[in-house]
Amino acid sequence: MKIAFVVHDYRRLEGHSRYVVELASRFAREHEVHVFTNRIEGDRDSRIFFHHIPAWRPNALAAILSFAVSATLRVPGGFDIIHNQGLCGLRGNVFTAHICVRAWHRALREASGRLAFHEWVSGNILSFLDELFYRCARSCRVIAVSQRIEHDLRTLYHARMPMTVIYHGVDLGTFASDRQGSARSAVRDQIGLESLHFAFLFVGDMRKGGRQCIHALLRLKCAHLLFVSRSPDLAYRSLAAQLGLAERVHFLGTTTDVQKYYAAADALLLPTHYDSFAMVVAEAMASGLPVIVSRQAGASELIDPGVNGLLLQDFRDINELAEKMDLLQHDRALAARMGAAARRTAEKYSWDSVAEQTMRVYLQALAD
Repeated sequence: MKIAFVVHDYRRLEGHSRYVVELASRFAREHEVHVFTNRIEGDRDSRIFFHHIPAWRPNALAAILSFAVSATLRVPGGFDIIHNQGLCGLRGNVFTAHICVRAWHRALREASGRLAFHEWVSGNILSFLDELFYRCARSCRVIAVSQRIEHDLRTLYHARMPMTVIYHGVDLGTFASDRQGSARSAVRDQIGLESLHFAFLFVGDMRKGGRQCIHALLRLKCAHLLFVSRSPDLAYRSLAAQLGLAERVHFLGTTTDVQKYYAAADALLLPTHYDSFAMVVAEAMASGLPVIVSRQAGASELIDPGVNGLLLQDFRDINELAEKMDLLQHDRALAARMGAAARRTAEKYSWDSVAEQTMRVYLQALAD
């Protein structure tokens, strides 16, 4: 089979870029795989053919629109499957929906109370284009990364094309609970955590619940909070200092070695207002961590409350978040059982499994 992937960036670090890397590398074992992308980070797989797609990238909106136009014009025919990541281009027969722009835009506005002008402009333009595509497209198949995404596309855009839910995978070797012991002490010493301190970890965009986590920590004694994020953190540092938590909130920046922080932590927090899936949840679960996540995250669909994690009914409710954090801090045996169950759940969602399910969608698209 001759397969083309279309994606803005080809790199292992995050989101739909990681998704393409994992699938392309697996399919290249048996098929001819081409990747059309603007940027490549890391080593190139010699089995994959790479093609540069130009894009103008002064800001996110320009980057998305210019890449989509270029990809639509430059990706040739002759492929059995052209697999686009959302609106990376219009030439394709399989599209993976990594986000519903209108749902994200609405959730961000609800959570923040107001949007910056550039967020309002880009959100409205991309929502319109997103809806236009999903409402009008018929002769393609869509992979939704969660039931939430499928629901949003069906209800907000009235999408009618065939749609399959395939959750994101997780690297079960890199994120492994049985490897935590060797790294845990060294990382905690580096951060300045004592062995008895219970450490909660937050990974990703700070807008997805960073403030709630800091306010909830105020209700707990002794616990610490670790932030691994590339988001600007000055406002969050100021909040922690104002609340007298400067010694218990640690801002660790970004990293390409996030698994060491899963090793150092005791639980993951993600009280997000919206997330189509949230790979960090699956990574934390694979690392043997109990998770506290809001129902607004697609990965919450993997959670059996009280068994392999805890679900927040209201991402804005500081009391609810603090109560669940306090439960894990004071019942370490429960936290350990949840972490072990979380690992068992994550083992069902390897990237090999995702590749197998995706290939079935390809075969259905060819049959169509």
